[in-house]
Parts: sequence; structure tokens; C-alpha cells
Amino acid sequence: MKSSLKNTLLLAAVLLAAVSCTKYSATVKGNIAGLDRGALAFEKLQFNKLYTVDTVKTDADGNFKYKVELTNENPGFYYIYRNGVKLAGMVLHDGDVVTVNADTLGNYTVEGSAESEHLKYIDDAFAKAASAMAAALDEAADDLNIKLSRIYINHKRDMLKQIMSNPRSITSATTLFQKFNDELPLFNESTDVLVFKSIYDSLATVYPNSEFVLALKDEITRRENLAALDSRLDDLSLQSFPDIKMNDVNGKSHSLLELEGNVIILSFWSIGQTEHKLFNQELASLYEKYHDKGLEVYQVSLDVDKPSWASTVRSQKLPWISVNDGKGVNSPSIVAYNIEQIPTMFVIGRDGDILAKDVYDLTTLEPIIRKAL
Repeated sequence: MKSSLKNTLLLAAVLLAAVSCTKYSATVKGNIAGLDRGALAFEKLQFNKLYTVDTVKTDADGNFKYKVELTNENPGFYYIYRNGVKLAGMVLHDGDVVTVNADTLGNYTVEGSAESEHLKYIDDAFAKAASAMAAALDEAADDLNIKLSRIYINHKRDMLKQIMSNPRSITSATTLFQKFNDELPLFNESTDVLVFKSIYDSLATVYPNSEFVLALKDEITRRENLAALDSRLDDLSLQSFPDIKMNDVNGKSHSLLELEGNVIILSFWSIGQTEHKLFNQELASLYEKYHDKGLEVYQVSLDVDKPSWASTVRSQKLPWISVNDGKGVNSPSIVAYNIEQIPTMFVIGRDGDILAKDVYDLTTLEPIIRKAL
């Protein structure tokens, strides 16, 4: 019985070692016409840059064979270069055996890999579009912009058809990042984020840990954040100052915009600093003096401990709107008003213009209030 258990444990250890030593690889073989014992650089794409994996020599007839050690189970993009000229491109999966036939000018065919065939089609189409743009620029015709737009649109349509026809091809991920230059990405319309999402949803089920799929996810987040920011900016164009909506000590929501038409002191503070009690006492004196003339105070607490804050507001009997979202330094109000230290105050005029910002003392504040009223 002991011997059987010992043998079982030994077998498990051997299997575990075998699994841990598992390596992923693919084989690339082929011929480079006219290359006699020449050196080929095998390069790998690491999302947005190439690095050399190895150098392989052809024989006297231009033949070569190379076993590529893959990083993991995810497909990788590999290229063959000769003296800075790209001779061929491939997408390699574990176990692939790919045959490449090329010349030293970069004309090639690839067999044994459907993904590599997709890559060749995409690379060839991009090179053709880029060449057409360069030719149009050289001509400098009167209708140059029309010609460039036509080339751009036709290529984008072609690539859109390609990736939507092959949503689970890893080449679809890299195609979405194509750009003619830094100012001219291929998929840069706001609505293109829907294409990114569609391809990501398809690829995430197949290659969830691929760097190219994760890059899609990051790009979707980036574009959604930009869209949200644009939306906020559009909203701000309809108003003179950023709105804040938070709850008071009784859970009632108050919007800063509700006070529009008055002169508003927007105050940021925290109960964690003892001097803020004196600050509020002085502010209360100013509030009482000018409230009947149209002065309002909207005070934002940056405390995370909402019960303590509510208790302080009640004990100090603060007469104005006091609000808190419990997010502390992560409160969106800090970003909206670029708060760097507290206490600090802003003065918003009756017409919605910000008359003063980053005011730290009431001596400076009162003349501004008096003039605004």
C-alpha cells in the first residue's frame, strides 16, 4: 500500500514537471529566391514595436528552416527581415508549420496558416493605400484632398469588411490600430469604438490574455473616457461653471446650478482640520451680512467619514447648503474645480461667471462679494 502511494506521488511529480516545462513553438521553413547563404532576421511584434528574436541563415539555394519558440499559447506576429527590408510576415500559433516563399524585395507567399494569409492581405492592402497616398501627394493636384479622402475611405471600408468577416482573427485586433501617420489613424471616428467593442467581445472568448486583445480593452476604455469628457465639455458649454450634485446631512440632493442667479461662494473644506471651525464661524458672519442681498454658500466637505461630518455640520449649526459624497480626495468635484488645497473658495457671479478662485481667506473674499452684489 505504501509502495503504491509512493509510486502515485512520483508519477504526479513527473507529470507536473512535464507540464511546467511545456514550451510552445512553431516551425517556419521556406526559400528566399536569389539569397545564397544570407542572414535573415526573425523579428516579433510586441504590440507597437519590433524586436529581433534570432538570426537564421539560408543555404546555398536560399532555403531555411527555423523553429520559433513562442512566448505562450497566444498567437504572435513574426516577421522576416533582410537588411532592413521586410520579406514576409506571419501569425504563429503553437504547432504551426508555415512555408514561406519570398524574394529579397519583399514579395512573398505564405502557406499553412490561415492567420498568416489574413495578415498578408491586410499588410498588402495597407501598403497599397499608403503608396497611393504618396503618389497623390507627389502630384499635388487641385483635387488632392478629394483623392486622399477617397483612398482613405476605400481602405477603411476594405479593412472593416476584412475584420468583420474574421472577428476571431487576431489580425483584426492589430488592424484596428492601423494609421498612416500619428495624425491619421484609420479607425478614429467616435463611432469606431463600437467596432473595437465588437472585435474585443469576439477575441476575448478565444485569447483573453493576449496583449493585443488587452490593448483593445484599454483602447475602448480610453475612447469611452474621452467621449464622457467630451459630453461633460458639451454640457459645460451650456453653463458657465461645472455643476456639483451631492446630498446634505439629511440625504437630500442639492445641485450647485440650482443657486444660479445668486452670488455664490463655493467652499471646499474638511472637518479633519481644527482651524476649519474658525473658518466656518467667519464665513457664517459674512453669510449673515449678505444673504438677504442674494449671497448663497454651497459648501463641499471632502471627508470620507460622513457621520462625523454630519455631526459637525449640526453642532456648528451651519446655515447654508452643506454636502458630502463620501469619496474624499476621489470626489469628482476636486477634478471639476482642480482643487489643490483646502480650505479654498470660489466666487460665482449672478451671470454664472467665476469671479474668483482659490481664495483662502475671508479678508480677500468680502470685497469681491460686495462688488458682485
